[in-house]
Amino acid sequence: MATSTAQRNRETVSAFWRAMNESDASQVPAILKAHTRDDIAWHGPEPYNDIHGADALIEQFWQPLLRSFPDLRRRCDVLLAGRYRDQDWVSASGYFHGTFREDWNGIAATGTETLIRFGEVMSLEAGKIVKTYLLLDLIDVMQQGGFQLGWAAPAIEGLRPKVKIGSGLLQSEQSADETRQTLLLVEAMLFGLVRKDQPMELYWDPNMVWNSPSGIGTTRNLAEFLDKVHTVFLHGLSGTWEGSHNARYAEGRFAVSTGWPSLVAVHNGEFLTIPASGNTLRWRIMDFWERSGDKLMTNWVHIDMIHIFKQMDVDVFELYQRHRRGQGAHEL
Repeated sequence: MATSTAQRNRETVSAFWRAMNESDASQVPAILKAHTRDDIAWHGPEPYNDIHGADALIEQFWQPLLRSFPDLRRRCDVLLAGRYRDQDWVSASGYFHGTFREDWNGIAATGTETLIRFGEVMSLEAGKIVKTYLLLDLIDVMQQGGFQLGWAAPAIEGLRPKVKIGSGLLQSEQSADETRQTLLLVEAMLFGLVRKDQPMELYWDPNMVWNSPSGIGTTRNLAEFLDKVHTVFLHGLSGTWEGSHNARYAEGRFAVSTGWPSLVAVHNGEFLTIPASGNTLRWRIMDFWERSGDKLMTNWVHIDMIHIFKQMDVDVFELYQRHRRGQGAHEL
């Protein structure tokens, strides 16, 4: 049987990341250019935002990152490939890890092992990456060095249960029926979420886990999610909650969706303890789901929270610098 495009692309990305893991900083430009097109369109979190072209990506993102974490390695919890709107995609959720040797994005180096939670969705053409969406949890990196936002997240921060080791790294062709079942369930759940009038019990296992970035936190069952997270969103945000999705596909029991803005809503109520600003928030979100039977069991959620706080008139980088200067509590 012929190898599918999804399988070839998965193998291409896996080889790319393996080479990056096994290289030093001097080898990165050649490795990256061998696997990405020269005109790659790269969409990242604050403070990077959009970077155009492989040379700019190396200079603005990879070289500073590797100066700060010279032994940086990538570890994935979920890896899947598929097709959406005539484009082929490979997506992953996991962590970078390395020794934090030099300051990065104004974040003070700790000299210790540090984790950087990531979600990444890539479009490939002819075996090369042509477009990337990447989200990083920079607030979590700050918190590993002792910083706190100054107000409580609604759920538990730092607790992020993973899939059973290796089970989320899809390595081979998956059942078309399993894939279809997962995608239909995810799309039904998202439709119900936008309508806001569908009981989440229709889609989620009671023991589901919602893994979220710093600033929101992780919930360990459906009741906790509805109480600590879902109601916070319903109370603080209004509008249609509709956005764009540049990639949404499933493979086997896993699915992924992203697109910026993924969600557009008005901040018209207290949200994450921040009083209503009246501002329209445009969200950068990346979701990974795992289905078990006929319900969703796990949701890895990546959100550019620094970008969201900025739209609510809260500058997290400034709060962090005040923390570095020893100015005490982080009043809004």
